[in-house]
Amino acid sequence: MEPEKQAAAGPLAGIKVVDVSSAVAGPWVSSWLAEQGADVIFIEKVGVPDVMRMTGAINGDQSGCWVHMHRNKRGMDLDIRDDTGREILMKLVVEADVFIQNFRPGVVERLAIDYSSLSTINPDLVYLSVSGFGADGPYIDRPVYDPIIQATSGMAEAQNGTYVKAVVADKTTAMAGANAVLAALLARANGAGGQHVQIALLDTMLHWMWLEVFWNESLPDAVPTPTYSEWYEPWNTIDGQIAANWVNFDQYKGACVALGRPDLADDPRFATRDARLRNADAQRTEFASILATMTSADAISALEAADVPCARVLSRQEVFADPQVVHNQVIVEEIHPTAGRIRTAKPPAKFSATPTQLRSHAPGKGEHTDEILRELGFRDPDIEKLRSEDIVA
Repeated sequence: MEPEKQAAAGPLAGIKVVDVSSAVAGPWVSSWLAEQGADVIFIEKVGVPDVMRMTGAINGDQSGCWVHMHRNKRGMDLDIRDDTGREILMKLVVEADVFIQNFRPGVVERLAIDYSSLSTINPDLVYLSVSGFGADGPYIDRPVYDPIIQATSGMAEAQNGTYVKAVVADKTTAMAGANAVLAALLARANGAGGQHVQIALLDTMLHWMWLEVFWNESLPDAVPTPTYSEWYEPWNTIDGQIAANWVNFDQYKGACVALGRPDLADDPRFATRDARLRNADAQRTEFASILATMTSADAISALEAADVPCARVLSRQEVFADPQVVHNQVIVEEIHPTAGRIRTAKPPAKFSATPTQLRSHAPGKGEHTDEILRELGFRDPDIEKLRSEDIVA
């Protein structure tokens, strides 16, 4: 690739990824790599769509999840449980830099696509295994979804006994997995060769939660303080909700004055940050009663004038018209060749020397199968034979 074209394709231009994972925790890893310029080949089962292809609003074979998660990837249908299909996979692996799988423990060994098998044909391969609970232990045979990890990790309890209404464990694990893959690629560039990287949803979720969710458990002999779940909640107003938080005393005093209760600034229950944490319930009661009598616009106006961090709680529909969202041009609207009008969010990182771009739409089922096979040297009659035998589609 010419230098100027490589620079325009993102920092991972020239990196090839083979992804045989499914759902979110694995495919979201390759999404991050694809958005940074890697050539990602995403493999689905023949005749069986990935679960996320059919999750959310659907138009044709494209869902609201799919159009975002699989853009910039090439899609291939391949039966990797068949000997011939596995031989094709091996041809892809020989040329790959990264391999991603999230099968339940034991499956890749039975299919002979485990790290030991693939590293034999490609010693420089960075192989990522994503699992729910890890490679061994008492829970390895259990099926797992994001809410199970939220329950097991303590996240549901920390959210006052409910789930985060997003696949937070899956996506957090995927981002950590993408970071680990990049670290392994850097180590390879420095002479370490390929390696097996393993990451589990449970481990990642606990690591992610540890800063603030487990701040009392981090110091088991200290006096516990209320957690974010007790004092980071939106405030109700006459016509909606606002977010408003004061961390230092100047912000707290500003909020007291702005909302017409300067006396609360001198209240010993709230005079220090520690005191406000210890008396979080009492503080919330005081401010909730004030804000409940105000409109969102009036409350925001008063708090902004006092330089207190605040914002109106927007609906998902209102987000698209928010002035800062519009200014950042983060939402991209395009026409998908089969799904029609779609909206996705741009990659968040901006690279000055190797800018990224949205190169291609999310693939239809098996859209790039023939293209990929031809790159491997298969001719059209060979491809038709493979298709007639349901090895590819």
